[in-house]
Amino acid sequence: MCEVMTKARTLIIADDLTGANDTAIQFRKHGFSTLVVTGITQADKCLFNDYDVVSINSDSRRMYPDDAYRVVHDTVKVFDAGNNGSIVYKKIDSLLRGNPGQELAAVMDALDSPLALVAPAFPANHSILENGRLPSGLDVVRIFAAGSGRKTENIPIDTIRKGATFIVTFIQSRISIGTQIFVADAVSDNNLKTIYHASLNLTKAHVLAGSAGLANQVACNQGQTEDVNEKLTIIPPTLVVAGSRQAVTAMQLLLLSDHLSTPFIRLNVSLIVKGKSDEAIENAFVEAAEHIHHANPVCIIILENLFDEKIADQHLTEREKTGIAIADALGMLTKKLLDNFRFSLLVGIGGDTSMGICRHAGIAEIEPVEELYPGIPLAKIVGGINDGRYMITKSGRFGKPYTLINIFKRLGLYDE
Repeated sequence: MCEVMTKARTLIIADDLTGANDTAIQFRKHGFSTLVVTGITQADKCLFNDYDVVSINSDSRRMYPDDAYRVVHDTVKVFDAGNNGSIVYKKIDSLLRGNPGQELAAVMDALDSPLALVAPAFPANHSILENGRLPSGLDVVRIFAAGSGRKTENIPIDTIRKGATFIVTFIQSRISIGTQIFVADAVSDNNLKTIYHASLNLTKAHVLAGSAGLANQVACNQGQTEDVNEKLTIIPPTLVVAGSRQAVTAMQLLLLSDHLSTPFIRLNVSLIVKGKSDEAIENAFVEAAEHIHHANPVCIIILENLFDEKIADQHLTEREKTGIAIADALGMLTKKLLDNFRFSLLVGIGGDTSMGICRHAGIAEIEPVEELYPGIPLAKIVGGINDGRYMITKSGRFGKPYTLINIFKRLGLYDE
């Protein structure tokens, strides 16, 4: 039985592991003790006794909408957040993947909250929102309205720029006509700051939801003003496992391989599709082991078809059955490598890839340590046979071409 909590805590609910991690690090860098729970089965409200912030990966992005609703609703109830003064922050993917409307509705229902303020933009990572639409043209207002079953309205950028008082007045004027979800435009971090300050002045109970960008504003205003990054020394070798097929990932890996003079170890996807995952894993393991035995400081695992232009930019799970099989194969391969070699640092690229690694390698909890690049955190593995190792989780679409190289430089793993 857990002791009664003596102060309000923050519960983050994200639909994938990279989201849970990139949001949690916003609080860690402003002085909060923070834990990321990699899977919903490890969610336990007793964790709140040891940490200020607990970030839960509901792993619900690929679920059917009704299942995603149930999982998120039950998680809020498990933590009893509506009765113990805890703050619930609903992480929203900045590209609106998954079931954002259904999951926001689940939090609102679990907390009996009639209002939500949503800001999915992440300007620091080049993701903005104007007129309720993403640069791709995706209608964010319609997505939340359809998924939640609630009247939803956009707060235009002109209103945001007028300041928090104008935002509050706008919201109050629309509540009277039944609007419950407000999707706020944002093209800069300053816009997100204004949105957060507006939320503080709302008198009606509400749910705050958004990207890691909005979370940073929450943490910045509640925590310390200076970063609390630890001084780290990470010793090679390093294992990089990439399951993302994003074009930006392909370019980042090509540049990293070239700068480090390190060849790729390719996982044979065609074998996996044929149901021969064991053979694909064994072939890649043998090749990787030989590479490591030659004292190479970095081992980079990729999908054999990463550079196939016909499938460029497709997500790992564009075909559910195949995607799950690939993520599982990457996870099993990683576990085998971790069991046989003492990697100090593990880099997982792609949300499904990172989750597959955690699931097969028995990584249940990680503590964010430092934000290496917007949305790309370094964390320490807590518990299990991999306790004390470091892990980076990176969304496949995050960063610029030289991001991986710059991260390796920052960690002292690469010199000119």
